[in-house]
Amino acid sequence: MFPDGIKCIFCGRDVPDFDNKPFCEDCEKDLPFNNKNKCLICSEPIKNEATICDLCQKEKRYFKKAFCPFVYDGLVRNKILAYKDSNERYLAKSFAKFIAKELVGLEFDIITFVPMTKKKQRARSFNQAKRLAEEIGKILNVPVKSLFEKVRDSKGQKYLTQNERKAAIEGMYVFNKSKLNRTDRVLIVDDVITTCSTVNYCAKLIHKRVSEVCVCAIARNKLTKKSPK
Repeated sequence: MFPDGIKCIFCGRDVPDFDNKPFCEDCEKDLPFNNKNKCLICSEPIKNEATICDLCQKEKRYFKKAFCPFVYDGLVRNKILAYKDSNERYLAKSFAKFIAKELVGLEFDIITFVPMTKKKQRARSFNQAKRLAEEIGKILNVPVKSLFEKVRDSKGQKYLTQNERKAAIEGMYVFNKSKLNRTDRVLIVDDVITTCSTVNYCAKLIHKRVSEVCVCAIARNKLTKKSPK
């Protein structure tokens, strides 16, 4: 809808320095940046002064840290949905820049992404996580490699409990036997993280094969009892 590299990605107004700020001053005031108190592991916003969220204290994490520049709300939520469901692929470049800023000072050998089933990808025509990974790879000058396959789609998980989601995801993703080195530092890319079930499961598939796994997404969803996976 809006020319790439010229206008605010949220409202379409002209912006003077798109490369540094792809949004206008008015939209900036309403953007839900994930820059307040948050879990040091999964990046979930925390209301109290805790440094590790309740779930990360209870659940084993197979990744070292999650990086999510936004909270999944408001303008950002709407644009992520437009990116995924309305084929606004141009947004990947700007989203990737936000994520890359979170990764300053870190080094990775491989960037990979959460896969979709072939059926789902045909229906959507592209994998939004893969496109994000490719843009992040360009910024960081790190190769992007497909490490996982999704063998079945999830169904009816919207109101499942955390334990039910963990059971449902078992076997949904598989490692595709790509060559990895024990010294590799891997970054797994997704569009949105809610319970961490998906990225944590993918990290579990490779964590013993590499030296370190981190994960990232455009936004971190606030975890509620009725949060989708």
